[in-house]
Amino acid sequence: MAHRCRPALQSRRHALAALSCAVVLLVAAIAAVAQDLDWKTGKLGHLAPYIGTYRYDAILDDPAVKSALRTLAGADTAHIVANLDVASPIAFVGGNLVLRGNAPHRGGLDEAIVLVMIYDGTVRAALLHDRQMKLFARDSEYAYVPRELKDFLRPRETEPKRESLPPGVEWVREPLK
Repeated sequence: MAHRCRPALQSRRHALAALSCAVVLLVAAIAAVAQDLDWKTGKLGHLAPYIGTYRYDAILDDPAVKSALRTLAGADTAHIVANLDVASPIAFVGGNLVLRGNAPHRGGLDEAIVLVMIYDGTVRAALLHDRQMKLFARDSEYAYVPRELKDFLRPRETEPKRESLPPGVEWVREPLK
C-alpha cells in the first residue's frame, strides 16, 4: 500500500513546488511594475511641475483640488488656505504633493497641511485653528492616513509659564571681569 502512495506524494510535491515558483514569479513581476510606476503621473499629473516651488495657488486653485478640498473641509477650507500663507516649498512624499504652512506670525497656533495624491486625486488635510486640531480625510482607518498627516497631528508643546529659569540656561547678571 505504501508503494502506491509514493507517486501521489511525489506529484503533490511537484505541484507545491510549481505553485511556489509561480508565486515567486508573480511577486517579482508586481515588484518590477511598482518600481516602474511613475507616481508623478495620473489624474493630477499636470501638477507635478510645481514640486519644489512655492506655487500653492496653482495647486489650491486647480478645479479638482479646489472641489475636493471644499467638499472635504467645508467652511474650514478658508482657514486651511489662510493657514498656508507662510509656507515651505511644495514637497513630494509617497505620491503626495505636500503643502504645509501657518498664518503669519501664528506658527504653532494656526497651521495647516494639505496632501494631494497626484495619481488618483485624493485630497487630505489637517488644520490647527483656535487650539483645535481637525483631520479631513476619507480613509476608513487611521492606519491608512499618511505619515506626514500623522506627524502634523501630534500634540504640540504649549509654552509653559516662565516663572523660573528654564533648565540648562546660565544667567549672567553682571559683566564678567
